[in-house]
Amino acid sequence: MRQYLGWESLEKILQAWDIEFFNLEQITQFFLNDREMGEYIPDGNYQIDPRNEDRIIYNTARARRPHDNIPSDNSIENKEKEKDCLICQGKTTQIVDVAELSEGFTFINKNLFPIYYPVSSTVKLRADNRVSENNKSTQKVDGYHFLQWTSSYHDKDWHNMPLADLVIVLQRLAALEHKMIEEGYQSVSIIKNYGHLVGGSLSHGHQQIAVSNLIPNRIRQDKKFKEIHGESFTAYLSQATPQELVIKDYGSAILLTPNFMRRPYDLILALKDSEKSTLFELNEDEVSAIAEGWKDAIRIIRRVMPLIGREIAYNVVTHNDPSGGLYFEFLPYTQEMGGFEHLGLFLCQGNPFDSAEQTRQILFKLDRV
Repeated sequence: MRQYLGWESLEKILQAWDIEFFNLEQITQFFLNDREMGEYIPDGNYQIDPRNEDRIIYNTARARRPHDNIPSDNSIENKEKEKDCLICQGKTTQIVDVAELSEGFTFINKNLFPIYYPVSSTVKLRADNRVSENNKSTQKVDGYHFLQWTSSYHDKDWHNMPLADLVIVLQRLAALEHKMIEEGYQSVSIIKNYGHLVGGSLSHGHQQIAVSNLIPNRIRQDKKFKEIHGESFTAYLSQATPQELVIKDYGSAILLTPNFMRRPYDLILALKDSEKSTLFELNEDEVSAIAEGWKDAIRIIRRVMPLIGREIAYNVVTHNDPSGGLYFEFLPYTQEMGGFEHLGLFLCQGNPFDSAEQTRQILFKLDRV
């Protein structure tokens, strides 16, 4: 029997249909009034690694997450666990945005285990205590942490949903991005984790959206790239990528294997218009192109990993800073990290041109099915 969150269950945890109609004060109250979150709020501080300016956020409460996205096997325990999706049962935080799909709906709620949380007396007290007791250089941070569930149906996600539905998913993601940037936040970090090996703690398909003024270092590096080279990273990609590394051209976006591939089957999806850098700036054709590219990239990863004897696990990272253009990295867990990698020296068990050729063949076969 298929698992899904039904409309009746939705209504019990619904706070808002459309987050665009609420101001920042109202959105903040959505978080502060959610009693379930009170036990899991972050420490409210961060540090900067002086070697490379990476930002490290602290939330000791996240260690208590119920990690249910474990490898599937034939054990009765795991089969029973697969039947007990908390999201499908509606046992989650209240929902702040909903859009109907051809089957079910996509929705956005608050992350129960946030990395950012709005300023409150509780967070301020916790952060102040940490600063005074442990390290006076620790800096405070606040913001919002949302989850977007791709579909209310447990067995649906980017790889097997109609393109028209995925366009709606992206449009709602863009609406949230727009609202938070409009409210003055510099950073709207959009990622997807799938698989327990790469930080995916829930098997129901979803994206994470973290909002604050704390800009991740990779986004800062996009800005630095433009300052040094005089062009955005997406503009550079369009010129520097040989045709042999192009997987598919969608008209206004392109899926490619980077010539600096760190791990086999890494992929980048880049918008061709390098003047645009956020999802909400995209026109209809561009949204459709990005949605199709996301779908193809994840289909490829889900196909290639079993072929090479690996458990399906991947990350998707969005680069949506004005300095770098708009692009997405798809990073399958095809190879472990070793000591050299921790030194910044990546040893890749493959080469970009072979990986690109194999990737094109995989996509060709998938499109024929």
